[in-house]
Amino acid sequence: MRMKLYDSRPVEIRVTRNEKVHEFIRRLQENRVKVKELEYLDDEVRFEISKRDVAAVRKLRKKYHLKVKIRYLQESKIFQKTGWTIVGLALMVMIPIICSQFVWDVDVEAETPELEAKVEKVIKEKIKLNQPLLKRRLVSDHEIRQTIMEEIRDLSWVHIIKKGSSITIVPQLAPITEIKKNKSDRLYHLIAAKSGVITHFNITSGERRVMPNMTVYQGDVLVSGVIQVGEEEYLAVGAKGEVFADYWLETSFEIPRKVQFISATESKWTIGFKNNGEKGKEQSLQEVKLPKWISNYIEVKKTQNYISTVQELSEQHIDSFILPLLHEKILQSLPPKTRIKKENILHVTFDDDKVKGKVLFLVNENIAKEYPIDQGD
Repeated sequence: MRMKLYDSRPVEIRVTRNEKVHEFIRRLQENRVKVKELEYLDDEVRFEISKRDVAAVRKLRKKYHLKVKIRYLQESKIFQKTGWTIVGLALMVMIPIICSQFVWDVDVEAETPELEAKVEKVIKEKIKLNQPLLKRRLVSDHEIRQTIMEEIRDLSWVHIIKKGSSITIVPQLAPITEIKKNKSDRLYHLIAAKSGVITHFNITSGERRVMPNMTVYQGDVLVSGVIQVGEEEYLAVGAKGEVFADYWLETSFEIPRKVQFISATESKWTIGFKNNGEKGKEQSLQEVKLPKWISNYIEVKKTQNYISTVQELSEQHIDSFILPLLHEKILQSLPPKTRIKKENILHVTFDDDKVKGKVLFLVNENIAKEYPIDQGD
């Protein structure tokens, strides 16, 4: 059954006078048609009804064979007093409110297409940021950042920019440091630089002396550089590779209570005259190479703005600021390919000027270090 929407727009009815007009009006009232502004003239009768009752007028006009003229008085209005108008206004208000509760777009802006593809794969398979996603089901920025940095160990930080119903993830590569080693003909064992529980190996030469899930202590031989080739024959080949282990690292921290937050805004493409003077606050991310004759005057580049704000730290900033800060600081002090798997806050105190505390990190690191093979081995 189709619902008849409320429509009270006024309609003027003009009926030519004859002996059936009185009966016509009486029958309208019997059908619950509200007749307003009734006026008897010499040759016609005028009155107003609501637009929803026009069908009843037309039906009775045919029955009594009357000449009726219908004129809609508010046809030119944008918002008519109808049920459709009410429904439309309700939808116009409700749809944006409902849509604002979802994340509709997750974008990755990386320095290279390869890095962008890696981050998008982590987002899809590990974090599962499928769009649309209810904002209340969205994991914290700390969890997003930690997951990406654990899967892609070449990153030093991950910026997360939230704007309305969109999220932009900007991974930042760690600076490449070249470690120059003097070539040597000496052969080595791999021993434990610190105690821990073995997780996995990446060995290219040598013989394992430990197994996964085994606890080792500092100085234990992890991979021997001498292998047995016969019942009483041994061959020194040298041990090469990596041995990863989990261990707990306790660290104390002390940071100012008031800190300066620097957050990146949405990047944008700009075109304008080339400025050879001082650089602005915008950081250029990418530039378009133009012909030489025009590049001296015009530049097209992708820029990024940064907003600086000062906030006073409280307990609500532990997960969003303090832990990510300590996470990055610890990673920078540890060898490459190190992974922080978990952190436990031991205690945090907030003074007037300082925030102090202790955090326990579960670190997965390559603990193997070279130890020379003696001549007698």
